[in-house]
Amino acid sequence: MRIIEKSGALVRSLTPAEDELLVDFARGTLTGPRLLQANQWLMKIRSANQWLACDCRKDALPVLNVSLNGSTGTLFLRNNPETPEHTPGCPFSKDEREAGERADENAAPAAWLAPDAPLRLLGDYRRASDGEAPATPREPGERREQQRLLSLLLTWIEASGLNVYATHLKKDLTAQFADLRTVASRYPLLERVPASNYLETRLDMKHMMMLKARLREATVFGNHRRHGLLLDCVDQVKGRKLFNNRSEDGFDFQGHHQYWGGNRASGPLLALALYSPATAGSHFYELIHVASVPVLSRGHLFPVYRDEEREPLKALVSLIDWMAGKGVKVLMRRPVIGGQVMDELVLTSDQDRVLSVSLLEQPIGPEPDAENFKRYADFKSLDTFRKYVAGFFMRER
Repeated sequence: MRIIEKSGALVRSLTPAEDELLVDFARGTLTGPRLLQANQWLMKIRSANQWLACDCRKDALPVLNVSLNGSTGTLFLRNNPETPEHTPGCPFSKDEREAGERADENAAPAAWLAPDAPLRLLGDYRRASDGEAPATPREPGERREQQRLLSLLLTWIEASGLNVYATHLKKDLTAQFADLRTVASRYPLLERVPASNYLETRLDMKHMMMLKARLREATVFGNHRRHGLLLDCVDQVKGRKLFNNRSEDGFDFQGHHQYWGGNRASGPLLALALYSPATAGSHFYELIHVASVPVLSRGHLFPVYRDEEREPLKALVSLIDWMAGKGVKVLMRRPVIGGQVMDELVLTSDQDRVLSVSLLEQPIGPEPDAENFKRYADFKSLDTFRKYVAGFFMRER
């Protein structure tokens, strides 16, 4: 077995001890420290964006990648699509589990999560009975959709009112996070375990260690996997690292990055991360999956659908404040979940005037033929757009 770059370039061949460890990992016979050792080693390969190439054939190289089970946050080996078949009897041959794992990738779109129902964001570790290999994933019916963490973040944004802006509703950053924590208290991680009890709203080593200490001492998880949540405004998510202004090196995560709107966006981002041991019996806690939503600024957590919205959106916020000073209260709302057109911003005034706008160059979905819908891209400049919106709400004062 060899480690290769995605270009096919050889990095190095595995040592006999590494070969043996990898075979046992693929067969599911590792336990305890050796399983932890294999996971840590495979995580390094995955983080370096490298693949494994099998030497079982002389005429071709079957290629495997280190993948992640979206339900349990644990690693497994997957044969790359269209890769050559292994020789009969090779321990890395394709098997039935891969088809089941691929089902995790067909994630459902983000959906509203009802309060007071256990979230179960991570599956429990599979226990091996006597004589049975400790397989990583649970049964397919028990897998959790990968988008669930993003659904939770978007639900919290909407339930806490972060997707609504009006001058008279303006709050500082402390109050915005307080609202998020209040909403989190309605969402149990497991039965009778409120998410707010195991939630830190600051991503740094101090708060990660505080959360780890609470999780290790907790008895409420019973036989279920211990896990908590970290929520913070970060500068960017790059590769498998979260970066903010409190760490130059960033914070590694081993799982999936779930992002809103189908496109990656620049920061600042409101990020929600799952925090748990990757393997049963481990005392090493790490970030598993991360969900992120772009926000207007570090001090204003209003959601942004695409980077191109930022400048006109800041102009709208400024304009709403100006109109409030003139005695016209305008409220701006963005649907973040359950809607068909997430780029739509709905502005309503206390005089019952309603205007929908899209700040994208190309609106999502069909463009409505209505007088109260306007597309920012149709205006010659940001100034003319501001004047139109101001005139729309001020003309009947």
